[in-house]
Amino acid sequence: MQRVGTGFVMACMGLLIITSVAVAHPTLMDSESSKARIAVMKAFPGSTIRDWQPAAIPGMYMFTLNADERVFFVDESGRYLLAQAALFDMETQQNVTQGFLLAKRRELLAAVPLNDAILYVPDQLAEGQKATAPVLVFDDPDCPFCRELHPEVKQLVSSGVPVAVFLHPVERLHKGATRKSMNIWCAERRQDMMDLALTGNAVPEVAQPCDTPIDRNLQLARRLGGGPTPYIVLPDGRTVAGKKPAAELLSMLGLPPTVAQQLGQEGR
Repeated sequence: MQRVGTGFVMACMGLLIITSVAVAHPTLMDSESSKARIAVMKAFPGSTIRDWQPAAIPGMYMFTLNADERVFFVDESGRYLLAQAALFDMETQQNVTQGFLLAKRRELLAAVPLNDAILYVPDQLAEGQKATAPVLVFDDPDCPFCRELHPEVKQLVSSGVPVAVFLHPVERLHKGATRKSMNIWCAERRQDMMDLALTGNAVPEVAQPCDTPIDRNLQLARRLGGGPTPYIVLPDGRTVAGKKPAAELLSMLGLPPTVAQQLGQEGR
């Protein structure tokens, strides 16, 4: 198998030299990649290697670690590690790393537990409009940017796009957000309480706490790239961190914005 040239590897950003030391029995791994995998295991003790596969560059492998989305490349000798690199195919002008991440996210999205979300579903679809997979939104009920996004979410729904809102409190920034998220989830009318919180109003305390999916939601967000809230994940795996106008999100979904949205008059 052809090796990657030293000049090419050294020219790349994020190069890290690691020593190849056996920490697992090589017969438990693919013979061609065992040396590289052993070196990675030594460099990241206690971590779980995921998504291991040959990279488009001959003589290199690509992988992720644990539940992190960052992509790493290692050469077959296990000496050179390329960290968080964007690999481009110059012939097709494609970002190979981004394509890898999008495919991984789509696999996750296919198994997302929508029972862990507060679903906003369109009352009806326009004539000829097909039902679409939901857009995922991770919201902290005390996040000011989440509050700015929420009217855009409502516009998406009114345009025929279902939205699954996952409670994602960031306690280190908003003390009490976890408790508020629990009150929203344990309420009889979750959607009403979510609307209440995202308009800046107080959420009543529930009489009886219940089990919540909050921990699972935090973990899911991390596995999907986990930006700051609000964090939006489109059905094709693309992500948006922060507020986006509904018209722009519809465009990203391949749907035409309404006339009111195009003129910036929606909701006025």
